[in-house]
Amino acid sequence: MATSRILVIDDDVSILKTIEKLLIAEGYEVSLAKSGLQALKALEKGIKPILIISDIAMPDMDGYDTCNKIHSLLPDTPVIFLTSMEDTQTELTALKLGALDYLTKPFVSDIFVTKINNYVKQIITNRPADETIVATFDNKKLNDMENLLTESEFKVGKLIAQGYTNQEIAEELNYSYNYVKKLAYRIFDKLQISKRNEIRSFFI
Repeated sequence: MATSRILVIDDDVSILKTIEKLLIAEGYEVSLAKSGLQALKALEKGIKPILIISDIAMPDMDGYDTCNKIHSLLPDTPVIFLTSMEDTQTELTALKLGALDYLTKPFVSDIFVTKINNYVKQIITNRPADETIVATFDNKKLNDMENLLTESEFKVGKLIAQGYTNQEIAEELNYSYNYVKKLAYRIFDKLQISKRNEIRSFFI
């Protein structure tokens, strides 16, 4: 599958950085916005996320207005609210707006990531076939990587290059999640890269 982009909107920079780190580690491309207006500008410039995660209580434009405007631009792009507001009415309002889910802060990292992975799988499964992008590997690059990497590293590297998350790779290859993470770190070290999306140039 192609690498999936997620847009995260929150006026708290520390939250943005935390989520960015978690999602990049899972193989996602991540765009960050510190306000609803900034997010809308990014979308108008052509950013096409598979999923949007948005805070609710933000200055200038709250998450509700942001969600409404997002749906006018990208009606099929799901939005998940992530907020410290835990009252029932707020959650009900968010869900009535068409939010995919309503998550609260603070969150447990592993649970948060697992939920996002599950939602992305659902989104990819349900979207039209003509939206699926299939990676075309470069045979010469594949040969180079086979000579450089171990067999297990090569298998994992190919899937990372296609945009698979660590959890998806573990399921695909029947490896443990922690083993996949170790292999990914070893691959990054050998290729001298720091971001998952950089691996594509070594395979594709």
